[in-house]
Amino acid sequence: MSKLINAKMIYPLIAVILVIALFFIYKRIAGRGKVSEFGKYQGYSEEIYDGNKRISDYLKLSNGTRLAYDLILPTKKGVPASEPLPVLFKYTPYLRTFTIFDKDGKNLITFFVDLKWYEKAMLRIRYWLSDQGRLMGPLFRTKWLENMVKHGYAVIVVERPGTGASFGIANQSMEAIAREENEILDWIASQAWCNGNIGMYGESQQAWCQFTAASTGNPYLKTIFPASSQLELYEALEYRGGVYNKAFNSFFARVVPYLENLATPVDSDKDGALLAQARQGRSGSVDGETMATEAAKYPFRDSILPNGKFLWKVMALYPFIERINRSGIPIYMTTGWYDIFLGDMFLWYDNLTVPKRLTVRPLDHSGMDATQFDLDYRAEAQRWFDYWLKGIDNGIMEEPPIHYYVMGVPKKEAWQKSNQWPLEKQKLTHFYFDKGKTGSITSVNDGFLTTESPTAPDAFDVYTVDYTTTSGKKSRWVAVDEAHDYPDMRANDEKALTYTTSPLETDVEVTGHPVVHLWISTDAPDLDVFVYLEEVDRSGKSTYITEGTLRASHRKLCQAPFNNLGLPYHSHYQSDLAPIPAGQPVELAFSLLPTSYQFHKGSRIRITVVCADADNFDTPVIDPAPKLQLLRSMNHPSFIQLSVAQSR
Repeated sequence: MSKLINAKMIYPLIAVILVIALFFIYKRIAGRGKVSEFGKYQGYSEEIYDGNKRISDYLKLSNGTRLAYDLILPTKKGVPASEPLPVLFKYTPYLRTFTIFDKDGKNLITFFVDLKWYEKAMLRIRYWLSDQGRLMGPLFRTKWLENMVKHGYAVIVVERPGTGASFGIANQSMEAIAREENEILDWIASQAWCNGNIGMYGESQQAWCQFTAASTGNPYLKTIFPASSQLELYEALEYRGGVYNKAFNSFFARVVPYLENLATPVDSDKDGALLAQARQGRSGSVDGETMATEAAKYPFRDSILPNGKFLWKVMALYPFIERINRSGIPIYMTTGWYDIFLGDMFLWYDNLTVPKRLTVRPLDHSGMDATQFDLDYRAEAQRWFDYWLKGIDNGIMEEPPIHYYVMGVPKKEAWQKSNQWPLEKQKLTHFYFDKGKTGSITSVNDGFLTTESPTAPDAFDVYTVDYTTTSGKKSRWVAVDEAHDYPDMRANDEKALTYTTSPLETDVEVTGHPVVHLWISTDAPDLDVFVYLEEVDRSGKSTYITEGTLRASHRKLCQAPFNNLGLPYHSHYQSDLAPIPAGQPVELAFSLLPTSYQFHKGSRIRITVVCADADNFDTPVIDPAPKLQLLRSMNHPSFIQLSVAQSR
């Protein structure tokens, strides 16, 4: 009897063991299969190498300027690769390697990055355990590069003239950057470790450099992978709507000088004498800190430098569009819905005719070129470079070119794809400003936002400018090294004019570029206007979604020198300034930064209008504070146009 019972127990146990074994065998076999889709990649290439070696030295430009570089070669059992490899190149003004601990063990990076306690602890432990622990090299700073090196790529990071350990003086002209890069690309291609296929990567200014390099038509540059770049710096960042961006410029002017303290000598410069010599050679030159301070002196798009050139055209990238398109270089662009260069990345996409892709993440400038909760960025980098530098047919170019993350929906539904921008299935809907009370906020007026056009012959709301209104100290404009953190906007809304819908009967997705048309009347000669799009939940909490800005005297519309998605474009020329005629209605038309957000059933859509953002933009204070009328009548309807996405 006991044997029978044991047999009855053993057979099911064996069956369970077999099922488990088959499951793991299946997983192992499946793991070897090929997968190439957005954010996922395996099986198309192998990890040939198990380590890497960093080498630093100088290369020399034709004018004699010595530029410091870091070269990372893959290694196998400690031996560097001997065969020529495809190369990933970054050209940077932000140092190739950070020296984060000085000779006395002092942490230098904490002077400009607010590290959390555990981050400081991890860096300290790394410092104790490794002879390279005092440095933060290219692979440490860009995590996905280590994977690329293991798969057979070399990496080189070169410091621009006048930065880091490089000699010379930085020339801020985009044309100068292009000339430098063309020479460097030729030099890289001539090295034994390069097989003639070069791709570029990097974010922010390092992304600008990729676009200028693409314009050269250099035969060795096969593709670029830019994350967050300006197309035209004046409107994108420095003077949003003609209003000086003091938050970003203060941040930049504060941080850039500290980079000098983190510069790292090349390997042969054991005592740092060459680094000291390079620093001495640029003493007194125009650097990034000075540029940030100087920007305040050039408030118009046609402001002229002492040498007679237009500053903002010298710093712009749109003059390179035609040359980039002629080059045919494939471009994979990344931005985030809270990025400082968000709007310009859509303009890049609209203006480029080369093979292209655009990914828009739910992030700001501080982390969009890294793997985060939303996306395995490493997979996207490898898919792109494998295709264009190694010739691996992984299907990336057969996919829709645009991937965008819809905020406010479950993660599994958030990523969407499209073949075009703006979206094919969208409904441009006018939401008009109307009288209240909605009971959702104790603002100055508490008006309604409605799809019904106004019928009143004479209707307006009166507002006395409050110069303390703000979107907070951790806005997108300073989210460069640390993530943005907008407050509950209720406190700001209470000092503002607000227009809020009734509770939504269904979810509403807004994906696109909001455009606002405001009619105002005032005796003040000029005003700055800030408009926020927000979601108000059932508890009354108001969440920042996006924003737009315009100085009223800059309201003149004109034709953009590039494709502008049909959005309002202002000249921002000093010669086109138009003070507000006292007591006369004037229309301000401007776009908000694009977004993709699902407003939830039961919540409300709110538009908030103020005349200052005290923590972020430099608005001149008029004393006593002026009053304005925001018109919302039949003949002067104020409204916002939202791109409501149709059901998929």
